[in-house]
Amino acid sequence: MNGLSREAEITLEIKRSKFIGRSFKRAAQAAALEAVQNVRQAHRDADHHCWAYRIGVQGEQARYNDDGEPQGTAGPPILQVLERKDVTNALIVVTRYFGGIKLGTGGLAHAYGEAAKLVVEESRPREIRRLTEVRVIVPHGLLVPLEKYVEKSRGEILDREFREHIVIRLRIPSGLLEEFRSFHANLVNGQSECVILGEDYI
Repeated sequence: MNGLSREAEITLEIKRSKFIGRSFKRAAQAAALEAVQNVRQAHRDADHHCWAYRIGVQGEQARYNDDGEPQGTAGPPILQVLERKDVTNALIVVTRYFGGIKLGTGGLAHAYGEAAKLVVEESRPREIRRLTEVRVIVPHGLLVPLEKYVEKSRGEILDREFREHIVIRLRIPSGLLEEFRSFHANLVNGQSECVILGEDYI
């Protein structure tokens, strides 16, 4: 699954109608709906604010709204873009200012889908990883081997606290947790435990 690296905005003009696509990083339904309402309030002069979101580890929560456009011509094409790009925890709102020329159902579906595609691309989707945060203690002389292991495993060091030994807080891909436990135990000859602090999707 992918998430958005950043929030973005694009503008697309088709037969005098202006379509403004906006992306939002949202991981809860209430937050997504609040963002839709904020767009409505900020751009009351627009004709339509059509949207779709996918939320959850596998994008299992999905919803869309055509906001007065012919049924199925706006929300579903936006949602299909999120599905094709395998994006979750994201909301796309496409605002339309009607330009006086009707696009037909096919034209509308294409326009909303294209606006959604462009704003998702501008938001730079990236892989969402499941990471476990842990705390370990290592002697000063063993810091470098530990750092190299974490880097090779695509983890990250969050904090180093230099005392008599070094207390390190780090994230490691959850699938490599047991391997990391063994590595750390061998590194310090079992003299320090690996404390799990939590798990997150980054």
